[in-house]
Amino acid sequence: MNFLHHVLRSWRSLRASEALVFVSAALLFGAIDLTSLLELRAGNQLPQVLARQLSLPLVSCAVLLLCWLPATRSSPTHPRRRWRLVAATLVGSALAMAVIYPLAAALPWPSLCDLYAQAHGKPRCTMFRPTAVIGDTLWIFMPALMLVGMLEFRNLRRRQDQAAQDLLREHSQLRRHALAARLAALQAQVDPALLFDALVAVEQAYGRQDPGASARLERLIRHLRVALPRLRDAGATLGSEAELIASYLDLLRDLGGTPPAFECALGARGATPLPPMLLLPLVQRAVRLGEAQRCWLKADGRITLGFDQEGLCNEDADLAALRERLDVLDAKLACHSGDGRTEFTLELP
Repeated sequence: MNFLHHVLRSWRSLRASEALVFVSAALLFGAIDLTSLLELRAGNQLPQVLARQLSLPLVSCAVLLLCWLPATRSSPTHPRRRWRLVAATLVGSALAMAVIYPLAAALPWPSLCDLYAQAHGKPRCTMFRPTAVIGDTLWIFMPALMLVGMLEFRNLRRRQDQAAQDLLREHSQLRRHALAARLAALQAQVDPALLFDALVAVEQAYGRQDPGASARLERLIRHLRVALPRLRDAGATLGSEAELIASYLDLLRDLGGTPPAFECALGARGATPLPPMLLLPLVQRAVRLGEAQRCWLKADGRITLGFDQEGLCNEDADLAALRERLDVLDAKLACHSGDGRTEFTLELP
């Protein structure tokens, strides 16, 4: 019962390309002997001869196709798959002969052999002879086996290409997961020196009864709430990254630094998903490299992070590491510097 179900299912799975291959092979096989018509005078029998010469190979290939489909739809990794295909081709060739002989005898159309016998005054050709059956079966089996081998080679190449694509896709997913883990770890990092200095500064502010001590503590707590591990999150949003940048700059300002003033205009795009730690490294790099007074973040289809300072487009280790992450994410980072400003434009897929 399972075998019958497999046969029916394999027949229903016939592809148009496979049927086209078998039909083309049948027509080519039937056209091999048509050059004999140049030497024979078919006259008004020409359409009947052509119909017979082409229809019989089509029937043979149809039988072969029905035998080949269950074998080729079997397990591609079966150790005896090749023997199954050879056996199916041999059985298909024998069944084709079992169908062709009665059909050829029943057809009223003359064959090329009949025309040749008629031209030389000989009796009409008789097809059925034991030796002829064996020879005709082998005559069908050999080219059919080459056709099946060609199709199997094509299927093997297709499976190998698909396996290669699956491996590349899996590799890409693993790279993305590894990158996500690295970004989550980066997101979870708090600079120990920065944190220690901030705690000391808050303690000193309380020690000297500075009225701004509470505000400093609130800003430190805000930064920790944003920057501490959120490993359970699948990612970040543009709004949360902007909040992280703002809290980081406020913390630097509390430590006596002169970080750039931060301006943010996201509008309704604040909820846009964004891989973590793509924007803060650019801000940290700008603070370390230059004396920017303003920093702005806007989103209008593309994400733009700008500074009022030139010369921030030069490649270095930090920028190269960021581009490596972006390559895995299929994202693009462009940098434009001039007229007293530098803008980084981030395009996500």
